[in-house]
Amino acid sequence: MNGRLPRVQGRLAKERFRITPQRRTVLETLSNGQAKHLTAEQIHRSAQARGLRLSMATVYRALSDLEKLGLVTRLDAGSGPATYELALTHPEPHCHLICLACGRVFEAQGILPEDFKKVIAQTRNFEVASRSIGIFGYCETCRSKEKVPRRKEV
Repeated sequence: MNGRLPRVQGRLAKERFRITPQRRTVLETLSNGQAKHLTAEQIHRSAQARGLRLSMATVYRALSDLEKLGLVTRLDAGSGPATYELALTHPEPHCHLICLACGRVFEAQGILPEDFKKVIAQTRNFEVASRSIGIFGYCETCRSKEKVPRRKEV
């Protein structure tokens, strides 16, 4: 594993989870990937491209185990597949912008979900458990290509 992941080994050992080749592959793919938010299928394809044999079921099991340990964060992206990111790269809560047309996920820098969570707790007496918040809309690229569905004026 690369230098950013030594804490992962300690956390897995503490929780008595072995660092299997499959878990290592998933963690390395998430830490080395160009995109910060990858689907299970993208992780699977990346492993295959590197010549590693890994089934989709194994990828999902590894992601589930790593999510339970807090090492991987899952983001449900609406109607598209869930995306995953390495939790160590985002130790603090954060927001995501999710394009409804292309499904891409963008980090929303400087927008703190803690403020949102406080408002919800105070006004609705509801405790938000998620460490990240997704905001759905349309990215600049899709808006410029007119992929955005036209809305009727009322």
